[in-house]
Amino acid sequence: MTNMKILVFSDSHGRLGLMLDAIEKERPQRVFFLGDNYRDGQALADAYPDLPVEMVVGNCDFCDGPKELVIEAGGVCFLLTHGHRYYVKSGTERLVDGAKRLGAAVACFGHTHEALNMPEQGVWLFNPGTAGGIHSRPGYGVITVANGKFRSELR
Repeated sequence: MTNMKILVFSDSHGRLGLMLDAIEKERPQRVFFLGDNYRDGQALADAYPDLPVEMVVGNCDFCDGPKELVIEAGGVCFLLTHGHRYYVKSGTERLVDGAKRLGAAVACFGHTHEALNMPEQGVWLFNPGTAGGIHSRPGYGVITVANGKFRSELR
């Protein structure tokens, strides 16, 4: 199996520029959008109709949409969540427990606007930071998966 590149975005808050630029630059096979402006995720899906975009709602999204998703890609199981329901601003223990309960190897989350890329108690925690550059440097994540293995980077 060839490598699959996944771009991970969160907390764009109405600012699409970085996400559109990243898709053009990185040419991913898939996108994970972790909420806080769900409409931005929908705009990406509309702009790139052949690119699968998985989306969850955040605490600032007042619309219908999944609160979390469990996604398999390249033999790796991912939990996609905004993070507020796991109270990630107070620590990641609940998120780690939730990911383990759901069988996810990687927990992708946002909400804090702080990038994070590290293991914790057998779960890989991945927060791409804020695509909108709100209170932090704008950024996104790249996860490459193949054959049940993954590599994650912050950009």
